[in-house]
Amino acid sequence: MASLHDTARLLVHARDPHEQASSFGLLEQSYEQLSPGRFSGSLFAFSANDITVFQETLDQSVFQTGVSDPGHFTIAMACELSERAYWNGRHIDQDAVVAFTPGREFELRTPTHAVCVGITLAPSALHSLAPERTPEQWHKVFADHDCWSRAGGLKTALQRRIAELQQADDDTAAADWPARLLGLRELTIDYLGSVIESGGAAAHKLRADSYPRIARRARTAMLERLHEPLSVSDLCLQLGCSRRSLQYAFESIYGQNPMAYLRTLRLAAARRQLTSGAPGVLVQDVAAAVGFSHLPRFAQAYAQMYGERPSESLAASAPRTGRRPAG
Repeated sequence: MASLHDTARLLVHARDPHEQASSFGLLEQSYEQLSPGRFSGSLFAFSANDITVFQETLDQSVFQTGVSDPGHFTIAMACELSERAYWNGRHIDQDAVVAFTPGREFELRTPTHAVCVGITLAPSALHSLAPERTPEQWHKVFADHDCWSRAGGLKTALQRRIAELQQADDDTAAADWPARLLGLRELTIDYLGSVIESGGAAAHKLRADSYPRIARRARTAMLERLHEPLSVSDLCLQLGCSRRSLQYAFESIYGQNPMAYLRTLRLAAARRQLTSGAPGVLVQDVAAAVGFSHLPRFAQAYAQMYGERPSESLAASAPRTGRRPAG
């Protein structure tokens, strides 16, 4: 076991969804920006021994997908939400608590403003709740029960400790906080034990259980066909579903109609190429690769979504490679 004085502190201010998504190493995830405007996000995290506490702020709506680290169990709750969010087949509000189960896929859509706090523990920390349960059994428990309706005092305790950590200097945090976080770990374990014992009520599932499946299959089809024309009729034919089901699925999960979300995916793919730092990138080639045949229309849509022109995104990545932006 590592010393209680083995600590790490992280503070990231991001201007790009991909930068924000990759800053937290415990989740293998990607972010797609859904709302228009310049992206702004931040992440503060403090780790000591087998505990990590964190606070994330997002000032654009994003759709998050990924897989949780198989070696950690994470729970998170919202301090601020401008409207309801979506989590793994449910709509959730500010009172909800969600569980990122080790090694499991997740889907999360946040509104245009969200602040959440969370704590990550090693699965072995749950041993005291039921010593007879194996890690695999714990994984199944939380995979089947990954959302609760009340955070109780845990959210308040997390908010207070994170605020104190943000104000502390590095030396103070390294010296005093590892031992103090052990108390927070015990509070978290007790909280999880009470949730499991009471079968804490989860957020309401979507009206149709098929909606997440339809939306997931449609998203896969869109990603495979970003470069070609694609209509609602094409998607319905490929998926074998009705236009109404497709529309309801996208509005419920992504907060957009199917064609608006397809444009979001195309613009996100374009942004990844423009900000990759790869040599020889041209704006017109990127536009064509993601299905925009009309360059001015692409530039207008891109600027509306990200608050900057495609050429500006390309130029911003140029210093990292020492090249001049093309296009």
